Amino acid sequence: MKALLILGLVIFTQAVFVKHASEPHAAVFAQLEALEDHPLGKKILDTIALQMKNKSPLSDIAKMLQDLRENLVLQQQDAELVHVAQEADCEAEIYGYNRRIDFASNEITEATIDINKYTADIELLETDIANKEQQLEILANQEEQLRQKRAEDHASFEERQITTPKVVEALDVIAAKLSAIQPEADAEAVLAELERVGGNNPILALVQLASTFSAEKLQNVQDKIAELRASLEQSIIDDQEEEVQAQLNFEAQIVEINEQRAALQSEKADSETKLGQAQVQLAAAKKRKYDAGRELDSATRGKVAKEAECDAWRTQYARDTEQRTVEIGIIRQVEQILATKLEGASSYIKGRIN
Repeated sequence: MKALLILGLVIFTQAVFVKHASEPHAAVFAQLEALEDHPLGKKILDTIALQMKNKSPLSDIAKMLQDLRENLVLQQQDAELVHVAQEADCEAEIYGYNRRIDFASNEITEATIDINKYTADIELLETDIANKEQQLEILANQEEQLRQKRAEDHASFEERQITTPKVVEALDVIAAKLSAIQPEADAEAVLAELERVGGNNPILALVQLASTFSAEKLQNVQDKIAELRASLEQSIIDDQEEEVQAQLNFEAQIVEINEQRAALQSEKADSETKLGQAQVQLAAAKKRKYDAGRELDSATRGKVAKEAECDAWRTQYARDTEQRTVEIGIIRQVEQILATKLEGASSYIKGRIN
């Protein structure tokens, strides 16, 4: 038990000697102890200690450190090449995304302008078509009224063409009878005859009454009847001429209505064609805006994802570069210690081996 206590004391004393060397190697020991805190530094010192334990020449240790340092330098160079390529890739892809975003934004703006224009055009065309339909309906009503009035007027004309000659014929009968009577007939005899005739024969009754006239008055009556007959005959001629003119006026009005209807129908058909075109253009503009919106969303999301990826690459590159710089510095520090302070370093490593 006492022997074990003495052996532990000896080991502890050696350890204290390793960690707290005499003054000539204090600086080297401090540097090497600092390296122990870094994983690579500790690994390098472990490897050197193993090689020294195996009696490897110092040149092998130097070569191992050189290879390790050069490997890190090559890794850094490769990383820089990859970083340059990644930056070029980021710049190119983000530039492409920006162009897609700009193009999609312009498409949305232009499509929105077109949508507003075509919507306004459609409203105007629909209003115009509705107005044309209303005007066509008014023309149809006017034509119907004209045809109805023409039919009524023609029916009245035909009726007059039948009745007026009958009146002329009756006047002829009256005139003939008046010319056969003797004026200034006995009033009592005439009254007796009128009472006999009654209302069954108004012409005969008129003749009987006229027989009481004086010769002068009778002639006046005959003249009036002759004038009336001439007037009626002229009215028949005038009525025929007026009927012809009325028919011509009616036909002219119908032609004018038909011309107006044809013009309105043509204008309406043209507006309907333009309406169909505007509706197709509106649908295309809406689809263009929808597609551009999807493209804008896709490009924006793609750009955000690419920027995040590029930021991750830069962060990783900076972190790896910093780590390699530290590790290369550690290797160079070990190489410098071995090259200039070999005795102190050897003493430290031997203490690690023990």
